[in-house]
Amino acid sequence: MPAAAKQQAKKRFCEFLSRKNLRLTAQRQAIIESVFDTEEHFTAEQLLAWSRERDKSVSRATVYRTLPLLTESGLVREMDFGKDYK
Repeated sequence: MPAAAKQQAKKRFCEFLSRKNLRLTAQRQAIIESVFDTEEHFTAEQLLAWSRERDKSVSRATVYRTLPLLTESGLVREMDFGKDYK
């Protein structure tokens, strides 16, 4: 994804959070940066590891709460790969 598109996606997610009266915390910022810095499919556990490289305070719960928000915003799609992997 080109840099301009990444910036636009991040902005769109921030606006989405604002409409839902949610804050853009440092942990969410690390998660967003991790999501938009990859071009590959990822699991929640991979996203947690990548996000913790940016901010060690990112919790598993925050990742699992943020993923549905990203999906609801239309910026990320959930894909079912079977064997408990989405």
